[in-house]
Amino acid sequence: VLSVIMSVGLFILLPTWIVSLITSIFKGAALTSGILKSLIEGVIRICIFLLYMYFAAKLPDIRRVFEYHGAEHKTIFCYEAGLELTVENVRKMGRFHPRCGTSFLIVMVIVGVFIGLLIPAGLPTVVRTLIKLLLLPVTMGIGYEFIKFAGKHDNFITRFFSFPGLLMQRITTREPDDSQIEVAIVALKSSLPDDFPDFVHYDPHNNVTEPASESEEVNDEANNDIPGSVSALEDYARKLAVHAAYGKALEYVQAYCAQFEK
Repeated sequence: VLSVIMSVGLFILLPTWIVSLITSIFKGAALTSGILKSLIEGVIRICIFLLYMYFAAKLPDIRRVFEYHGAEHKTIFCYEAGLELTVENVRKMGRFHPRCGTSFLIVMVIVGVFIGLLIPAGLPTVVRTLIKLLLLPVTMGIGYEFIKFAGKHDNFITRFFSFPGLLMQRITTREPDDSQIEVAIVALKSSLPDDFPDFVHYDPHNNVTEPASESEEVNDEANNDIPGSVSALEDYARKLAVHAAYGKALEYVQAYCAQFEK
């Protein structure tokens, strides 16, 4: 709820209020133009968005999130190129993707400017703001359809309108390290079970016993027979690796929560 209120306040109400304030201070015929009002609001909205993302990227936790964002893009590029999903192959890929959510936000801002041109300038500020809020689903729908179209078509028009979003990704994506790339690879394989049927991952929603401690695992391994076939052995090794990764992730989350509570 707080995020929605802040988003509406920052990117819709604040630009409209600033333009209304400018209009009341500089009472001139030019500032009563609906086209000029919408253009000024659009420029202010873009500036607020750029400043917001720039300063957010300065926070250490957000910067790390943006590194995972870069790992996600590189992994998607590697998958779409038909290459094997390895750290070496993923690292060679680019981190600026045309279907990124950042590009979607930029497209929404630009579409919002054009939609604002259709709203009569003579309406009260409150009414103009309400109309913009009501038209927000339309703005989002147009932005979503364009991102889908740009992902499937590479031509001058799509590159031209995608360019601002790709520039913005210089802020919202960072070069990841190898461990972050590994996480992105596991995430992609887990989300595409039909494409990676041999990939075994731990699903906490299934009735799977939580991985035992290291000492218990050693005892269990000593008592269990080692699988005979190569495929069974590989499957067994993957399960052990995933359980080990799950234990490390659980330790990290518990430590983070403990630090947050302090």
